[in-house]
Amino acid sequence: MKVTVYPHSINRGDIRTNPYINDFIHALKQNGVSIANPPHKNPLFSLLPMKTDSDAYIFHWLENVPDYKYGLLQTIAAIWLIARIKLKHKKLVWFLHNKQPHLAKHKYLKNLLIGLLLRKADLIVTHATEGIETVKKLYPAAVSRVIFLHHPTKNRLGDDNLTPVPPEADLLIWGNISRYKGVPEFMRFATEKQLPLQTKIIGKCSSSDLYEELAPYTGKRIVLENRSITFEELKKEIETSRFVLIPYAAESILSSGILMDSLSFGAKVIGPNVGSFRDYAEEKLLKVYTFDTFEDILSIVRNECEAIHIENYRSFLNNHSWEKFMQQFCQLLITNHSSLS
Repeated sequence: MKVTVYPHSINRGDIRTNPYINDFIHALKQNGVSIANPPHKNPLFSLLPMKTDSDAYIFHWLENVPDYKYGLLQTIAAIWLIARIKLKHKKLVWFLHNKQPHLAKHKYLKNLLIGLLLRKADLIVTHATEGIETVKKLYPAAVSRVIFLHHPTKNRLGDDNLTPVPPEADLLIWGNISRYKGVPEFMRFATEKQLPLQTKIIGKCSSSDLYEELAPYTGKRIVLENRSITFEELKKEIETSRFVLIPYAAESILSSGILMDSLSFGAKVIGPNVGSFRDYAEEKLLKVYTFDTFEDILSIVRNECEAIHIENYRSFLNNHSWEKFMQQFCQLLITNHSSLS
C-alpha cells in the first residue's frame, strides 16, 4: 500500500518540533507502507503537482493552513487537493487532533476546511473519545466514519524501577509556550492567589513579547526558563517534580503529545477535564487528574499523594506503543480501502 501523508516537512533537527509526524511515518514504514511524498519545506504546495497514485491520503492539522504563510493560497490548494482526491476515488483520512484550531483568527477559512473534511473524509481518527462527540455536534452524518484510537506513546521507563527522589517542585510545566496552552493564565492565577506551590516552567516562549508578559509573574515560587528541553533532561525534571501540570485551554484541546510524553517517563499528570485527559483520569493504570478550574489544582496536589505503580505504567505504555497503534491503523486502512475498491 502507498500513502501520502501531510504534513511531511523537512526535519531540521529542531527539538521544538512536534515529533508526532516523524514517528507516524516511521511506524507506517515499519508496517510495510510506502510513503509517496518525500519531506519538503512546503509540505502542502509540494503535493499539487504529484500524481494521485496513492491508495490513501492522510491529513493531520490541515485545518490550520489558514494560519501559515500564504494562508489563503494554501487554503485554496487544500480544497483543490481534496477535490482531486475524491475525483480519483482515493481514500481520504483525517486525524482530528483538536476540537477546533487553537488560534482564533481566520475562522471562516478554518471552518470551511473542517466542514469539507467532515463531509469528504472516508475515515476520521481521533485520539480522545470526546472527538466522537465533537464530530457529532459539527456534522452528525460523519459519526459513522469516526474511530477512536489511543494516542500512541513510547515506553521511556527503562528496565529498572524508578528510584524515589526528593521533589524539588510541586508542579512542572514543560514544552513550547504558546498562548493557547494556558501558561499565562495559570501564572497570573498563581501569583494573584499566592498559590503555595513551587512551580517550575521550562519552555521556549513563542515570542519575545510573550516572555516579557510572563516575566513579572516569576519569583520565589514560579521559575520560568525560556528555553527548549531535551527528553534526557525532561526525565530528570519529572523525577524531581511531584506532578506535571498541563494547563491547556479546554476550548480547543482533545489529545496531547505533552501528556503522552510525560506519561512515558512515569509522570503523575494534572490537566483540564477534557479530551484524553478525561479519558486517562478514568484509566486505573495511570495517575492522571483533571481540573475544571485552576482552583482545583491545589487540592489535587495536597490530596493525591499515592505514588505511581511502575508496572502499571509500563503495561499501559507497552499496550499503546506506536507499533500497536500502527497495526490497528493499517488494518483500518486495508479494510476501508477494500470497501472503496
